[in-house]
Amino acid sequence: MTNATPALLALLLAVSLPAMTVTAAAPGSTQQRVQHQYEPVPQSVEPVSVMDTPNRLKLSDPARTDSVEYGQSLGTILAQSDDDLRNEYEWEVLFGEEFETVDDGERDEMINMSLENVRNRTDELEQRELDAVRAHAAGDMSTGRLLQTLIRNYNDANALEQRIEEIIERSDDVIGYHIGDDVESDLRSDRERLAVQQGTVRALAASAQQGTGPGTTGGLSIEVQTSNDGYRLQTIVDGTYVVETTRFDNRDLDGLSEYADQGDAFDKFEELYPWATEDGDASFSNDHEDPWNLYRVEVPHSQGILTSFLDSNSADVFHEVQELNVETLPITGSTTETADGLELTHNQTPSNGPVRVQVNETDSDTPVESATISVDGAVIGETDDDGVVWYVPPTESYELEAESGSSTVSMDVS
Repeated sequence: MTNATPALLALLLAVSLPAMTVTAAAPGSTQQRVQHQYEPVPQSVEPVSVMDTPNRLKLSDPARTDSVEYGQSLGTILAQSDDDLRNEYEWEVLFGEEFETVDDGERDEMINMSLENVRNRTDELEQRELDAVRAHAAGDMSTGRLLQTLIRNYNDANALEQRIEEIIERSDDVIGYHIGDDVESDLRSDRERLAVQQGTVRALAASAQQGTGPGTTGGLSIEVQTSNDGYRLQTIVDGTYVVETTRFDNRDLDGLSEYADQGDAFDKFEELYPWATEDGDASFSNDHEDPWNLYRVEVPHSQGILTSFLDSNSADVFHEVQELNVETLPITGSTTETADGLELTHNQTPSNGPVRVQVNETDSDTPVESATISVDGAVIGETDDDGVVWYVPPTESYELEAESGSSTVSMDVS
């Protein structure tokens, strides 16, 4: 089946992001495979069920929630050079004349050495992510530093994915030589693991760090939730609500697959996301017996696109990315306050999703453009020419305020 690339991510991929430096072991050195400290829990942690929109994976009890304006002023752009990749020992061998002169068995060894190097790096990315999220949840890492770490992983994953592509291209360059089916299967699996590190929110943050990409003028507002069990990133860009969630406790690397074939796994996706799979057109990108036990489904639907990774051992969703057009989301509750000639309307969407604020003049019902909207005293935006602004709400109760000229109206939201 064909893969559907999320709309914002596809746009960001068109922006050239330099590959991060990735360091290889010297020939003959020993590299230990990273043992991830995932701790699956016995109870099922499934996406929250909501009406008339895709179900959403959430954190049960976030230990820490922060909102930041992320941009070049917060981001430390690390030294980035694709040349460092190409100067590695096994890369020089793979792309040297020796590869063309040796027999197929030796070529297989060279390719496998490069693939194992990619796999070891991917292990390290996953462990780096896990350590950073848990440090943030414990209060031992700043939110800006956590985002820098996730962006570093995003850039490293892009570089490693490029390496996989070049391995395939290099093997195709030799007439009469083809990599084996088992190696191709491993390559597909490696791509799925790297895709988890390439979520849309961190891609947007990477663009904001470099001052490029959509909606990044003045920084990108990102809400970050973390716990020992995972993390959640949320933002709104150009009318699209983007939310990326990872549950470490839904990852089981040591168990046995719950599914006899791909059809069984898809049945589980339909059970977890009934509205999305009925409304949209789902596509799988994995084969059965994936060595990393991940099934990925992508579902373009009438409100946006859902990308979900199912761990076949735990039978739970490990990673989820959703891109949703805010104007298509159902309204689940509405509250209005009037004061000082202004009418402030708060419209809530499902699962504590984006909030739509409308500001009108009380007497004429005319939309108020450029009204300043604040949450607990912090400015979060201004209304457009329709008197509307969207924002990601806090998880706790807060005061919402609209100000236009000398007029002010507010309400308490719980």
